[in-house]
Amino acid sequence: MTETSHRTSVSVSGGDDSVYASRVSAMFSALDNRDSDTVIGHLTGDVVVHLGNADPIQGGAAFIALFDQVLSALQGLRHEIHDVWRAAEDPDVVIARMTVHYTRLDGVLISVPCCNVFRLTDSLIAEYRVYVDMSPVFAGTDPGH
Repeated sequence: MTETSHRTSVSVSGGDDSVYASRVSAMFSALDNRDSDTVIGHLTGDVVVHLGNADPIQGGAAFIALFDQVLSALQGLRHEIHDVWRAAEDPDVVIARMTVHYTRLDGVLISVPCCNVFRLTDSLIAEYRVYVDMSPVFAGTDPGH
């Protein structure tokens, strides 16, 4: 079962920020719909992804492999974006504040706050940092599933 995406209104500060908000929103929509090809289309070929305190991974294929591994333990997920804004010091840095709703294999829905930070190059995501505590999602489940 794949959940459909639902987002609250996304706030941006104006200018061409809507381009950045659109890039981030479209990428999350593709993630929510498990559309790997579209996700990779939003990333640079040498994207670097940092998931919490895990070692960084490089490249779209490595990101998709990691994402597929996480998805194998879930029925679905949905990113609810609350805010997207650009860093004042560096206009190529975009921050997204959201709630991620995970549906576990046992059907339990767990929602957790999340903040992602992106660095864009030529309007594509070149660096992707995920700040989320996923421990509530997998608490009390068999880690092998």
